[in-house]
Amino acid sequence: MKVRLSPADFEGTMTRRDILKHLGIVSVGMAVTPVPGWPSHWFHPQDAVVPFTDMPDGFNGMRATGPEEFPGQNLRAQDLREVDSWITPVEDFFVVAHYGYPVLDGSSYRLRVTGLVERPITLTLDQLRARPRVERTTVFECGGNSRGTYHGMVGNATWTGAELRPLLEEAGVLSDTREVHFWAADTGTEEIRGNEYEQNFARSMSLEAIAERNPILAYEMNGSPLTVVHGYPVRLIVPGWYGVCQVKWLENIDLSHDRLMTRFMAKDYVTLMGRQVNGRTEWVETSVTRLRPKSAIARVTRQGRRITVFGVAWSDGTPLDRVEVQVDGGGWERAELERPGDPYTWTFFSHEIPAPSAGEHTLVSRATDTEGRTQPENLDTKMTRWENNELFYRTIMVS
Repeated sequence: MKVRLSPADFEGTMTRRDILKHLGIVSVGMAVTPVPGWPSHWFHPQDAVVPFTDMPDGFNGMRATGPEEFPGQNLRAQDLREVDSWITPVEDFFVVAHYGYPVLDGSSYRLRVTGLVERPITLTLDQLRARPRVERTTVFECGGNSRGTYHGMVGNATWTGAELRPLLEEAGVLSDTREVHFWAADTGTEEIRGNEYEQNFARSMSLEAIAERNPILAYEMNGSPLTVVHGYPVRLIVPGWYGVCQVKWLENIDLSHDRLMTRFMAKDYVTLMGRQVNGRTEWVETSVTRLRPKSAIARVTRQGRRITVFGVAWSDGTPLDRVEVQVDGGGWERAELERPGDPYTWTFFSHEIPAPSAGEHTLVSRATDTEGRTQPENLDTKMTRWENNELFYRTIMVS
């Protein structure tokens, strides 16, 4: 059973032991045809694709042209125009590696739970797979997904694995635990104060966040074992958080009373945002975690005087209230949504408009969740590229 806690659960005099109890842990250009995933009634055989004019000719996603040591490693972003399934195929799911691609032997693999626990645990891959099996279908995007990648560093996949929380419960979380650190097998050299050190990739989560998100230790993607580039043999999946949090090649889960301040927590994947306080700009740095509400127009079709706009939208798991479409700076109009059963997955939207006059026209979509968070017109006070959810304007040519 999922335990989802609201911020109010942690206000006031709530103690660390109270949080552990909430966790369940105590220290004791073609013809268009219907395609899988898109509602069939949204498409008509006579429809034709209206090309975008904001994309280069021949664009087919950001795929490097060099040799691939591992299948899929050259894919940086998918082409959203070609989305043809609610589930993103493994071969179309974007790949980011910070320290290369470690190759781990599944037969000798060990996952360790260490640190502030009563009973350290070591699991083989077979032992992890023997635990109660759960699935999570969830969308996540790269923290650096932006217009420069045509917002294609995103995907929606089904992950299979074991829940993290029961494993922590078995280990016996000690009451002074503050964070859980997730250490991966990939390593790189970092310069720190004039000296070089080899560091493993790592990210961390608070116990509160683990209680809210209910992460899993995934060993399958879309029904098949993880590929090397997607984290074989085990990766962390955190529903509703950015891709950097979905730690691949996971080897050690370490419970600590200290905050993790390695490169990918304290230095990189940190958003610098300005805000106005008493007439001055205050600059705030925060770690990349929760997805911001976002939408992107992926495809435009035409049949006679009817033009239909299709796209995808997502959030951090807060249900979407609406997606709206605007044409040439006019009024915002609500799109039709194909709502998933789980708000952690992405949502398809469509909106029909009268065919505009001949010439170039600008289209844009805007997603808003049920807590009122919406895509901003711009992010002028954000000085870093992370967490970019500003409006994504598209242009088309109507003849």
